[in-house]
Amino acid sequence: MKKIKNHKGWLTAILSIIPFFIFMFFFQAIGLVVSSILGQAEIIAFNFDSYLEAEDAMRDYLAADTIIQYFDLIGIFFLLWILMRFVDKEPFINLGFSIKGKANDVILGMTLGLLLMAVGYSILILLGEIKFISFNYDLKSILLLFLLFVAVSVVEETYVRGYVLKNLLKSFNPIGSLIISSAIFSLLHFFNPNVNYIALTELFIAGILLGVSYVYTKNLWFPIALHLSWNFFQVMFGFNVSGMNTYSLIEFEILENNNINGGDFGFEGSLLSILFSIIMIYFINNYYKKFKIKNPV
Repeated sequence: MKKIKNHKGWLTAILSIIPFFIFMFFFQAIGLVVSSILGQAEIIAFNFDSYLEAEDAMRDYLAADTIIQYFDLIGIFFLLWILMRFVDKEPFINLGFSIKGKANDVILGMTLGLLLMAVGYSILILLGEIKFISFNYDLKSILLLFLLFVAVSVVEETYVRGYVLKNLLKSFNPIGSLIISSAIFSLLHFFNPNVNYIALTELFIAGILLGVSYVYTKNLWFPIALHLSWNFFQVMFGFNVSGMNTYSLIEFEILENNNINGGDFGFEGSLLSILFSIIMIYFINNYYKKFKIKNPV
């Protein structure tokens, strides 16, 4: 068995999990208080079903959740700045925020997320797994969701890929590092609503998909863009996202919850999503392997 290259790398990655949760809960609590001060007090009661019966309730909920997520982003960035400065002793930008020549990565990530959800939705319609009901256009809700998922994708990718995976790569080979970081990514969603073993398996595979480009580029813009696009277009096409129900542009009916359509967890709780993710891992790995040869990090 190959020896661990650097014990500090994996220890730093694992030990960062505790302060990650502390900072997340603390800053989300601040965001919750701020959202209540700004008129979103109903969300504190967590009486979600009755709350959403009120007029414009979904937009109010999205506004409150967006505020909370941006406080979370501030908190996690503050934590990672501390860790990078005093533990890793590297500039914050070394997490993977170099923007030079990364426009194509953003375009590729956004496009793949859209294609994945469009194809998945179309296949489920053709299979009779879901039934289209109506369009529900609301520009404010769409913009709020986009802003919300920007914060979510930046936080999760910066921490899991930019910090955890980065440090694991100091100790283990790329495959081992991807496996461990993807397991952490999956377990971060363990307490999400409607989660099951298929959903956790897909989240693990999605972690590998989101991490494989980072192994070659040490850059976050592709995984951030893909994560953002994945979440945003998943809800636009009417699916729950990671078990959570929210506004959707397309309304459809699930004829029967099963492992093909993902049920109440959303498309990423489906076997179809697992298949798509495995195919995309092959494609992305080959694409960035060629990039690595032409542009060594």
